[in-house]
Amino acid sequence: MDLPFILKKIIGNLLLPSGLSFVFLLLAFLAAFSRYRKSQVKIFLALGFIILYLSSTVLPYFLLHPLESRYAKPKEAVLKEAQAIVLLPSYVSDRPNLALLDRIGGETAKRLLAAVLLAKKYPEKPLIIVGAGSQGLDMGKGASYLAEIAGGLGVKNVEVYDKANDTASSARVLKERLSGQKFILVTAAYHMPRSVYLFEREGLKPIPYPAYSISREERSFGITDFWPRPINLFYSDLAVHEYLGLAFYKLLEHIP
Repeated sequence: MDLPFILKKIIGNLLLPSGLSFVFLLLAFLAAFSRYRKSQVKIFLALGFIILYLSSTVLPYFLLHPLESRYAKPKEAVLKEAQAIVLLPSYVSDRPNLALLDRIGGETAKRLLAAVLLAKKYPEKPLIIVGAGSQGLDMGKGASYLAEIAGGLGVKNVEVYDKANDTASSARVLKERLSGQKFILVTAAYHMPRSVYLFEREGLKPIPYPAYSISREERSFGITDFWPRPINLFYSDLAVHEYLGLAFYKLLEHIP
């Protein structure tokens, strides 16, 4: 078991908006039954409420847009230069006794659909699927499950790399396979800056192909946008996760 990887995930989750709001609300609860002053309870409650409210209303759009506007979909001439298509999926369940389609969530389904459409358009380019699955451990079969779905949709030229537990390890796993080749990198728009950074760090040549975006170029907010929604908290977590990931790997570059 990869203890450093697990610790990184735990700390990372606690730094997400959902994690931080939980931490502050938990501190407020504990402080209410301790010797802390009531003012400290109020501070913890206020911090937890503010983070939770902003993250579940308009904040995710301001967080996501800088990430998603970094790369546009490439032109046809650029896509033709690629020698392969690489899919970086999101959630794929490893639970036993699940139907194949029950294993994937909406994020992965959209990425897979974009990759399949590209593979059908360019059948001469292999579709390379990399990723272990839902637990972030290199023992899953996430890529194999997605390859089975892609095959059912008529994609015949598929390569599978299950032994990768995150984006960084996906880049390392594919380093030898894709050395010196241009390839189309398919993932969510918000995930693309970190993905491109990590693949280029390995000396690879990705052509960014954002499968979909969550934020919009122009957006006006109405009164209903200020009503908390769980999906917005999820989007806030996605955005902060990407910023934390970029900061983490860039920080590592400066550590001898």
